[in-house]
Amino acid sequence: MTRPHYLRIADALRHTLAAGALRPGERMVSARKLAEREQVSLPTALEALRCLEADGLIVARPRSGYFVRPLTAASALRPARTPPRPVPVTMSALAQSLFSSAEARLIPLGAALPDPAWLPAATLQRALQSAGRRLQGHGLTYSMPPGRLDLRAQIAARAAHWGARFGPHELVVTAGATQAVRLALRAVCKPGDVVAIERPAYFGTLLMLEDLGLKALEVATDPVDGLLLEPLAHAIARYRPAAVLASPTVQNPLGASMPVERKQALVALLEHAGIPLIEDDVYGDLAGEAQRPPACKAFDSSGNVLYCSSVSKTLAPGWRIGWIAAGRFQPQVLQARLAGDWAGSPLLEAAVSEVLASGDYDRHLRRLKSRVHASVQAVTARVEASFPSRTRVAAPRAGFLLWVQLPHQVDALEVHRQALAMGIGLSPGPLFSPQADLRSHLRLNCANEPTPRLLGAVGQIGQLCHALCTA
Repeated sequence: MTRPHYLRIADALRHTLAAGALRPGERMVSARKLAEREQVSLPTALEALRCLEADGLIVARPRSGYFVRPLTAASALRPARTPPRPVPVTMSALAQSLFSSAEARLIPLGAALPDPAWLPAATLQRALQSAGRRLQGHGLTYSMPPGRLDLRAQIAARAAHWGARFGPHELVVTAGATQAVRLALRAVCKPGDVVAIERPAYFGTLLMLEDLGLKALEVATDPVDGLLLEPLAHAIARYRPAAVLASPTVQNPLGASMPVERKQALVALLEHAGIPLIEDDVYGDLAGEAQRPPACKAFDSSGNVLYCSSVSKTLAPGWRIGWIAAGRFQPQVLQARLAGDWAGSPLLEAAVSEVLASGDYDRHLRRLKSRVHASVQAVTARVEASFPSRTRVAAPRAGFLLWVQLPHQVDALEVHRQALAMGIGLSPGPLFSPQADLRSHLRLNCANEPTPRLLGAVGQIGQLCHALCTA
């Protein structure tokens, strides 16, 4: 049976868009000119354009015609609503295969770390020297759990500004947020338990679940508004997870942030169900302007939220200073801290305390957020200019991560392999889900100065994607 003319024309137009002949936002050929070029009727040409509109590739503007859809259209990244089910996590082999050959000299679009040049090295050095003079020989010993009181007091005081309901004696200092989350999981879960997580999720979360023998229950997550409560409620009713682990503020890799009212609803839902919420708030300080938005912990009246954070994404990644306010699970967390890698660094803890107390951290945050915003805009613009037209980007309201959905025929693992050979790092989608349906996604780190070299690397990735579209 002969294919209708409008479908043939629509296929040809899709190929044109995939080849990058038109940039996002540019005008499509008019229906009248398309009809003349293809020697078909005007209704047939209009039907071909409507096919592309139904695919989300173009948009109609009244009295103006059709235009290539901008890449940052959030509607194109709506999460799948398929019912979740618990699955074992087997991510470690993939992670090792992807990162074993990584070099520090790679153009850093992969690892979610701020540019070292953006960190306040002089401020940190002064704080170290000051803390060293104050502590003298005691700075070379151990910091016993729960960690230095001066640091815990500074953390609690800062958190009170966004509504936190914990004091310094309810905090445990940890070796980064990763250890804080691990302690939280150990406190509320046992091997074989199910943990509800966002989809997609930070790959470090998946590696922890695998290491602890826990199953992942992926819940649909919106690229703008974060974890969706309706599918979470259905998942709770069906599978009764031991915990929910989420990043309601600046989620990794999407960059999504839940509105305040939905954070309140999440806390209420889990409190009613008696299921603890492990809140990973490591990017929280990058959100907001003069005042950062409240974390879920601000709405916790029963101690059901285990709040985890650190300064690894904002101040000093290598210092490994994090913390956990575990609510009613504080005794279990402290016991797990004592039973594991329990010794902290008093010198580093005292130095971070000084930076927080001096106001230097807030001044640094203002500069950092301004730089991040400019870099996200620059990288997004380069993606729009150089990636295939059917690419979609979740542009974050805060944070420095871009979640990119490539045309379906582009394998992000192959993009990663070829980019690595060119000296470019990136994070492919399969790292962020234990299931195999994110192969056309990748995450780009924008926390670096948008130099010609960096933006040129983004353009090279776009060229790779174009080549894989037509291969």
